[in-house]
Amino acid sequence: MSAEVLFVDDDLNILQGYQRTLRRQFKIETVDSGAAALSMLEGGRNFAVIVSDMRMPGMDGLELLRSVKSRSQDTVRIMVTGNTDQQTAVAAINEGDVYRFLTKPCDPDVLVKTLQDGIEQYRLIQAERELLEGTLAGAVGALSETLALVNPEAFGRIDRMKALLNGIAAAVGFGPPWKAEVMATLSQLGCVILPDGTLRKLSRGQKLSEEENQLYEMHPSMGCNMIEKIPRLGDVAEAIRYQLKSYDGTGVPNDKLAGAAIPLGARLLKLINDFISAESTGLAPADAIHKLREHAECYDPDMLRALGDHLGVAKVARTIKLSVAMLAPGMVLAKDLMTRDGSLLLGAGQKLTETSRERLLGHLANGVIDDGIEVEPAAAD
Repeated sequence: MSAEVLFVDDDLNILQGYQRTLRRQFKIETVDSGAAALSMLEGGRNFAVIVSDMRMPGMDGLELLRSVKSRSQDTVRIMVTGNTDQQTAVAAINEGDVYRFLTKPCDPDVLVKTLQDGIEQYRLIQAERELLEGTLAGAVGALSETLALVNPEAFGRIDRMKALLNGIAAAVGFGPPWKAEVMATLSQLGCVILPDGTLRKLSRGQKLSEEENQLYEMHPSMGCNMIEKIPRLGDVAEAIRYQLKSYDGTGVPNDKLAGAAIPLGARLLKLINDFISAESTGLAPADAIHKLREHAECYDPDMLRALGDHLGVAKVARTIKLSVAMLAPGMVLAKDLMTRDGSLLLGAGQKLTETSRERLLGHLANGVIDDGIEVEPAAAD
Protein backbone atom coordinates (compact mmCIF):
# COMPACT_ATOMS: atom_id res chain seq x y z
CA MET A 1 0.00 0.00 0.00
CA SER A 2 1.33 3.43 -0.92
CA ALA A 3 2.16 5.93 1.81
CA GLU A 4 -0.77 8.17 2.79
CA VAL A 5 -0.74 11.91 3.38
CA LEU A 6 -3.25 13.65 5.67
CA PHE A 7 -4.08 17.34 5.19
CA VAL A 8 -5.67 19.25 8.08
CA ASP A 9 -7.22 22.69 7.46
CA ASP A 10 -10.45 24.37 8.58
CA ASP A 11 -10.86 25.95 5.12
CA LEU A 12 -12.77 23.48 2.94
CA ASN A 13 -11.80 25.34 -0.23
CA ILE A 14 -8.12 24.77 0.55
CA LEU A 15 -8.73 21.07 1.23
CA GLN A 16 -10.58 20.72 -2.08
CA GLY A 17 -7.64 22.44 -3.77
CA TYR A 18 -5.26 19.88 -2.31
CA GLN A 19 -7.48 17.09 -3.64
CA ARG A 20 -7.61 18.55 -7.15
CA THR A 21 -3.88 19.32 -7.32
CA LEU A 22 -2.36 16.28 -5.62
CA ARG A 23 -4.69 13.29 -5.86
CA ARG A 24 -3.01 11.93 -9.01
CA GLN A 25 0.44 11.94 -7.41
CA PHE A 26 -0.34 11.02 -3.80
CA LYS A 27 -2.84 9.01 -1.80
CA ILE A 28 -4.37 11.71 0.38
CA GLU A 29 -7.03 12.21 3.03
CA THR A 30 -8.41 15.53 4.29
CA VAL A 31 -10.06 16.60 7.55
CA ASP A 32 -11.18 20.02 8.72
CA SER A 33 -10.00 19.94 12.37
CA GLY A 34 -7.25 18.71 14.64
CA ALA A 35 -9.75 16.65 16.63
CA ALA A 36 -10.79 14.81 13.47
CA ALA A 37 -7.14 14.11 12.64
CA LEU A 38 -6.44 12.65 16.09
CA SER A 39 -9.60 10.57 15.87
CA MET A 40 -8.27 8.96 12.69
CA LEU A 41 -4.96 8.14 14.39
CA GLU A 42 -6.71 6.69 17.42
CA GLY A 43 -8.82 4.60 15.06
CA GLY A 44 -5.70 2.90 13.76
CA ARG A 45 -4.99 4.92 10.60
CA ASN A 46 -1.31 5.38 9.76
CA PHE A 47 -0.01 8.32 7.75
CA ALA A 48 3.44 8.84 6.35
CA VAL A 49 2.99 12.62 6.36
CA ILE A 50 0.58 15.00 8.11
CA VAL A 51 0.31 18.55 6.76
CA SER A 52 -1.48 20.95 9.10
CA ASP A 53 -2.58 24.55 8.94
CA MET A 54 -1.50 26.63 11.93
CA ARG A 55 -4.53 28.84 12.51
CA MET A 56 -7.55 26.65 13.25
CA PRO A 57 -10.37 27.03 15.79
CA GLY A 58 -10.32 24.75 18.81
CA MET A 59 -7.00 23.01 18.31
CA ASP A 60 -4.35 24.90 16.38
CA GLY A 61 -1.72 23.25 14.20
CA LEU A 62 1.03 23.40 16.80
CA GLU A 63 -1.09 21.62 19.41
CA LEU A 64 -2.12 19.03 16.83
CA LEU A 65 1.43 18.26 15.70
CA ARG A 66 2.58 17.95 19.32
CA SER A 67 -0.15 15.36 19.84
CA VAL A 68 0.74 13.58 16.60
CA LYS A 69 4.36 13.36 17.75
CA SER A 70 3.33 11.51 20.92
CA ARG A 71 0.91 9.18 19.13
CA SER A 72 2.75 8.41 15.89
CA GLN A 73 6.45 9.19 16.23
CA ASP A 74 7.38 8.01 12.73
CA THR A 75 4.86 10.27 10.97
CA VAL A 76 6.56 13.21 9.27
CA ARG A 77 4.98 16.51 10.33
CA ILE A 78 4.69 19.57 8.05
CA MET A 79 3.10 22.92 8.88
CA VAL A 80 1.57 25.33 6.39
CA THR A 81 0.49 28.77 7.59
CA GLY A 82 -0.11 32.32 6.50
CA ASN A 83 1.49 33.52 9.70
CA THR A 84 5.09 34.51 8.95
CA ASP A 85 5.91 35.26 12.58
CA GLN A 86 9.33 33.80 13.36
CA GLN A 87 8.32 32.71 16.86
CA THR A 88 5.56 30.51 15.42
CA ALA A 89 8.03 28.78 13.14
CA VAL A 90 10.50 28.19 15.96
CA ALA A 91 7.77 26.78 18.23
CA ALA A 92 6.54 24.51 15.43
CA ILE A 93 10.00 23.10 14.84
CA ASN A 94 10.96 22.73 18.50
CA GLU A 95 7.68 21.61 20.07
CA GLY A 96 6.07 19.72 17.23
CA ASP A 97 9.34 18.40 15.79
CA VAL A 98 8.18 19.72 12.43
CA TYR A 99 10.06 18.48 9.37
CA ARG A 100 9.26 21.49 7.14
CA PHE A 101 7.58 24.85 7.66
CA LEU A 102 5.80 26.32 4.61
CA THR A 103 4.02 29.65 4.22
CA LYS A 104 0.81 30.41 2.33
CA PRO A 105 0.34 30.70 -0.53
CA CYS A 106 2.61 27.73 -1.22
CA ASP A 107 3.93 27.14 -4.72
CA PRO A 108 2.47 23.79 -5.99
CA ASP A 109 5.90 22.56 -7.13
CA VAL A 110 7.38 23.35 -3.72
CA LEU A 111 4.51 21.51 -2.00
CA VAL A 112 4.92 18.44 -4.24
CA LYS A 113 8.67 18.31 -3.61
CA THR A 114 8.12 18.75 0.12
CA LEU A 115 5.63 15.86 0.20
CA GLN A 116 8.00 13.64 -1.79
CA ASP A 117 10.81 14.44 0.62
CA GLY A 118 8.51 13.80 3.59
CA ILE A 119 7.43 10.40 2.30
CA GLU A 120 11.05 9.44 1.64
CA GLN A 121 11.95 10.55 5.18
CA TYR A 122 9.13 8.39 6.55
CA ARG A 123 10.38 5.36 4.63
CA LEU A 124 13.92 5.92 5.88
CA ILE A 125 12.64 6.11 9.47
CA GLN A 126 10.67 2.89 8.99
CA ALA A 127 13.65 1.09 7.43
CA GLU A 128 15.94 2.20 10.26
CA ARG A 129 13.41 1.06 12.84
CA GLU A 130 13.07 -2.37 11.23
CA LEU A 131 16.85 -2.72 11.04
CA LEU A 132 17.34 -1.65 14.65
CA GLU A 133 14.57 -3.87 15.98
CA GLY A 134 15.83 -6.84 13.99
CA THR A 135 19.38 -6.27 15.21
CA LEU A 136 18.15 -5.73 18.75
CA ALA A 137 16.05 -8.91 18.77
CA GLY A 138 18.95 -10.93 17.41
CA ALA A 139 21.42 -9.53 19.95
CA VAL A 140 19.06 -10.07 22.88
CA GLY A 141 18.28 -13.61 21.73
CA ALA A 142 21.95 -14.52 21.37
CA LEU A 143 22.83 -13.14 24.79
CA SER A 144 19.86 -14.93 26.35
CA GLU A 145 20.93 -18.26 24.85
CA THR A 146 24.44 -17.74 26.17
CA LEU A 147 23.06 -17.19 29.68
CA ALA A 148 20.92 -20.34 29.39
CA LEU A 149 24.01 -22.41 28.63
CA VAL A 150 26.36 -20.84 31.19
CA ASN A 151 24.03 -20.24 34.13
CA PRO A 152 20.65 -22.00 33.85
CA GLU A 153 19.70 -20.86 37.36
CA ALA A 154 19.87 -17.22 36.30
CA PHE A 155 18.12 -17.95 33.03
CA GLY A 156 15.33 -19.76 34.87
CA ARG A 157 14.28 -16.53 36.61
CA ILE A 158 13.65 -14.66 33.37
CA ASP A 159 10.13 -15.86 32.51
CA ARG A 160 8.90 -15.12 36.03
CA MET A 161 10.53 -11.69 35.87
CA LYS A 162 8.86 -10.95 32.54
CA ALA A 163 5.44 -11.90 33.86
CA LEU A 164 5.78 -9.71 36.95
CA LEU A 165 7.30 -6.76 35.10
CA ASN A 166 4.58 -6.86 32.46
CA GLY A 167 2.01 -6.97 35.25
CA ILE A 168 3.10 -3.73 36.90
CA ALA A 169 5.23 -1.78 34.37
CA ALA A 170 2.33 0.22 32.93
CA ALA A 171 0.99 1.02 36.41
CA VAL A 172 4.27 2.67 37.41
CA GLY A 173 4.87 4.43 34.09
CA PHE A 174 7.58 2.19 32.65
CA GLY A 175 7.38 1.56 28.93
CA PRO A 176 7.15 0.76 26.12
CA PRO A 177 6.22 -2.92 26.76
CA TRP A 178 9.11 -4.32 24.68
CA LYS A 179 11.59 -2.56 26.93
CA ALA A 180 10.36 -4.36 30.06
CA GLU A 181 10.77 -7.70 28.27
CA VAL A 182 14.29 -6.86 27.12
CA MET A 183 15.26 -5.56 30.56
CA ALA A 184 14.04 -8.76 32.24
CA THR A 185 15.84 -10.93 29.68
CA LEU A 186 19.17 -9.15 30.06
CA SER A 187 19.08 -8.31 33.77
CA GLN A 188 20.71 -11.62 34.74
CA LEU A 189 23.34 -11.57 32.01
CA GLY A 190 26.14 -10.60 34.38
CA CYS A 191 25.49 -13.80 36.33
CA VAL A 192 27.70 -15.61 33.82
CA ILE A 193 30.57 -14.70 36.19
CA LEU A 194 29.00 -16.47 39.19
CA PRO A 195 30.17 -19.92 40.30
CA ASP A 196 27.66 -22.76 40.04
CA GLY A 197 25.22 -22.82 42.93
CA THR A 198 25.64 -19.19 44.00
CA LEU A 199 22.08 -18.20 43.13
CA ARG A 200 20.78 -21.43 44.64
CA LYS A 201 22.48 -20.53 47.94
CA LEU A 202 20.91 -17.07 47.83
CA SER A 203 17.46 -18.48 47.12
CA ARG A 204 17.77 -20.82 50.10
CA GLY A 205 18.87 -17.98 52.38
CA GLN A 206 22.37 -19.41 52.77
CA LYS A 207 25.31 -17.10 53.40
CA LEU A 208 27.68 -16.49 50.50
CA SER A 209 31.42 -16.65 50.89
CA GLU A 210 33.30 -13.36 50.66
CA GLU A 211 34.40 -14.19 47.10
CA GLU A 212 30.89 -15.21 46.04
CA ASN A 213 29.40 -12.04 47.50
CA GLN A 214 31.95 -9.86 45.69
CA LEU A 215 31.15 -11.56 42.38
CA TYR A 216 27.41 -11.26 43.01
CA GLU A 217 27.71 -7.52 43.64
CA MET A 218 29.75 -7.21 40.44
CA HIS A 219 27.21 -8.92 38.18
CA PRO A 220 25.03 -5.82 37.52
CA SER A 221 27.94 -3.72 36.30
CA MET A 222 29.23 -6.66 34.29
CA GLY A 223 25.83 -7.03 32.61
CA CYS A 224 25.63 -3.29 31.99
CA ASN A 225 29.06 -3.26 30.33
CA MET A 226 28.02 -6.11 28.04
CA ILE A 227 24.93 -4.39 26.64
CA GLU A 228 25.43 -0.62 26.89
CA LYS A 229 26.78 -0.43 23.34
CA ILE A 230 23.70 -2.08 21.81
CA PRO A 231 21.58 0.57 20.01
CA ARG A 232 18.58 1.86 22.00
CA LEU A 233 19.54 -0.04 25.17
CA GLY A 234 21.50 2.64 27.01
CA ASP A 235 18.75 3.22 29.60
CA VAL A 236 18.21 -0.53 30.01
CA ALA A 237 21.94 -0.97 30.67
CA GLU A 238 21.84 1.78 33.31
CA ALA A 239 18.83 0.13 34.98
CA ILE A 240 20.71 -3.16 35.11
CA ARG A 241 23.76 -1.44 36.63
CA TYR A 242 21.61 -0.20 39.55
CA GLN A 243 19.37 -3.25 40.03
CA LEU A 244 20.83 -4.08 43.48
CA LYS A 245 20.50 -0.49 44.71
CA SER A 246 17.93 -0.02 47.48
CA TYR A 247 15.51 2.90 47.46
CA ASP A 248 17.15 4.32 50.59
CA GLY A 249 20.49 4.54 48.73
CA THR A 250 22.20 1.54 50.27
CA GLY A 251 23.64 -1.23 48.13
CA VAL A 252 25.71 -1.17 44.95
CA PRO A 253 26.91 0.89 43.20
CA ASN A 254 28.19 2.71 46.28
CA ASP A 255 27.23 6.25 45.29
CA LYS A 256 24.84 8.98 46.41
CA LEU A 257 21.84 8.01 44.27
CA ALA A 258 18.69 7.31 46.27
CA GLY A 259 14.92 7.41 45.91
CA ALA A 260 13.52 8.67 42.63
CA ALA A 261 17.04 9.51 41.39
CA ILE A 262 17.67 5.79 40.92
CA PRO A 263 16.65 4.79 37.37
CA LEU A 264 13.01 3.72 37.17
CA GLY A 265 13.91 0.39 35.58
CA ALA A 266 16.44 -0.32 38.33
CA ARG A 267 13.81 0.22 41.03
CA LEU A 268 11.57 -2.26 39.23
CA LEU A 269 14.33 -4.86 38.92
CA LYS A 270 15.27 -4.51 42.59
CA LEU A 271 11.69 -5.17 43.66
CA ILE A 272 11.07 -8.06 41.27
CA ASN A 273 14.41 -9.75 41.95
CA ASP A 274 13.90 -9.66 45.70
CA PHE A 275 10.32 -10.89 45.36
CA ILE A 276 11.41 -13.86 43.25
CA SER A 277 14.20 -14.63 45.73
CA ALA A 278 11.65 -14.63 48.55
CA GLU A 279 9.35 -16.89 46.53
CA SER A 280 12.18 -19.30 45.80
CA THR A 281 12.56 -20.02 49.53
CA GLY A 282 9.13 -21.62 49.39
CA LEU A 283 7.02 -18.61 50.42
CA ALA A 284 3.59 -18.09 48.87
CA PRO A 285 3.26 -14.81 46.92
CA ALA A 286 1.33 -13.11 49.73
CA ASP A 287 4.00 -14.13 52.26
CA ALA A 288 6.78 -12.99 49.91
CA ILE A 289 5.14 -9.57 49.61
CA HIS A 290 4.82 -9.40 53.38
CA LYS A 291 8.54 -10.14 53.72
CA LEU A 292 9.38 -7.27 51.34
CA ARG A 293 7.10 -4.92 53.26
CA GLU A 294 9.12 -5.65 56.40
CA HIS A 295 11.99 -3.89 54.59
CA ALA A 296 9.92 -1.24 52.82
CA GLU A 297 12.78 1.27 52.90
CA CYS A 298 14.48 -0.79 50.18
CA TYR A 299 11.73 -0.32 47.58
CA ASP A 300 9.90 2.38 45.70
CA PRO A 301 6.61 2.57 47.65
CA ASP A 302 4.49 3.01 44.51
CA MET A 303 6.05 -0.07 42.94
CA LEU A 304 5.67 -2.16 46.09
CA ARG A 305 2.01 -1.16 46.20
CA ALA A 306 1.54 -1.95 42.50
CA LEU A 307 3.08 -5.41 42.91
CA GLY A 308 0.80 -6.11 45.85
CA ASP A 309 -2.23 -4.98 43.85
CA HIS A 310 -1.18 -7.12 40.90
CA LEU A 311 -0.73 -10.23 43.00
CA GLY A 312 -3.93 -9.53 44.89
CA VAL A 313 -6.02 -10.02 41.77
CA ALA A 314 -3.94 -12.80 40.28
CA LYS A 315 -5.24 -16.34 40.48
CA VAL A 316 -3.55 -18.62 42.97
CA ALA A 317 -1.38 -20.97 40.98
CA ARG A 318 -1.85 -24.73 41.45
CA THR A 319 0.50 -27.32 40.07
CA ILE A 320 0.09 -30.62 38.30
CA LYS A 321 2.67 -33.34 37.74
CA LEU A 322 3.00 -34.65 34.19
CA SER A 323 5.24 -37.23 32.60
CA VAL A 324 7.93 -35.79 30.35
CA ALA A 325 6.19 -37.26 27.31
CA MET A 326 3.09 -35.16 28.09
CA LEU A 327 4.93 -31.84 28.34
CA ALA A 328 4.37 -29.27 25.62
CA PRO A 329 6.05 -26.01 24.62
CA GLY A 330 4.65 -23.05 26.56
CA MET A 331 4.17 -24.93 29.83
CA VAL A 332 5.75 -23.26 32.87
CA LEU A 333 7.80 -25.18 35.43
CA ALA A 334 6.35 -24.91 38.92
CA LYS A 335 9.52 -26.12 40.67
CA ASP A 336 13.25 -26.26 40.00
CA LEU A 337 14.04 -29.32 37.91
CA MET A 338 17.06 -31.13 39.32
CA THR A 339 19.10 -34.01 37.91
CA ARG A 340 19.52 -37.18 39.94
CA ASP A 341 22.94 -36.00 41.08
CA GLY A 342 21.49 -32.70 42.40
CA SER A 343 22.42 -30.32 39.58
CA LEU A 344 19.92 -27.71 38.45
CA LEU A 345 18.67 -28.39 34.94
CA LEU A 346 15.82 -25.86 34.57
CA GLY A 347 14.57 -23.22 37.00
CA ALA A 348 11.08 -22.70 38.41
CA GLY A 349 9.08 -20.24 36.32
CA GLN A 350 10.91 -21.14 33.11
CA LYS A 351 8.73 -21.64 30.05
CA LEU A 352 9.37 -24.85 28.14
CA THR A 353 10.34 -24.72 24.48
CA GLU A 354 10.41 -27.50 21.92
CA THR A 355 14.19 -27.66 22.33
CA SER A 356 14.06 -27.95 26.11
CA ARG A 357 11.32 -30.62 25.86
CA GLU A 358 13.49 -32.70 23.52
CA ARG A 359 16.41 -32.32 25.92
CA LEU A 360 14.27 -33.54 28.80
CA LEU A 361 13.18 -36.60 26.81
CA GLY A 362 16.84 -37.38 26.16
CA HIS A 363 17.78 -36.92 29.82
CA LEU A 364 14.91 -39.19 30.86
CA ALA A 365 15.99 -41.89 28.42
CA ASN A 366 19.57 -41.70 29.76
CA GLY A 367 18.48 -41.85 33.39
CA VAL A 368 19.62 -38.31 34.19
CA ILE A 369 16.22 -37.22 35.56
CA ASP A 370 13.19 -38.88 37.08
CA ASP A 371 9.89 -38.85 35.25
CA GLY A 372 7.15 -36.53 36.48
CA ILE A 373 7.53 -32.75 36.10
CA GLU A 374 5.45 -30.20 38.00
CA VAL A 375 3.93 -27.45 35.82
CA GLU A 376 1.26 -24.81 36.25
CA PRO A 377 -2.05 -26.16 34.92
CA ALA A 378 -3.05 -22.84 33.34
CA ALA A 379 0.02 -23.10 31.14
CA ALA A 380 -0.78 -26.71 30.34
CA ASP A 381 -4.27 -25.98 28.99
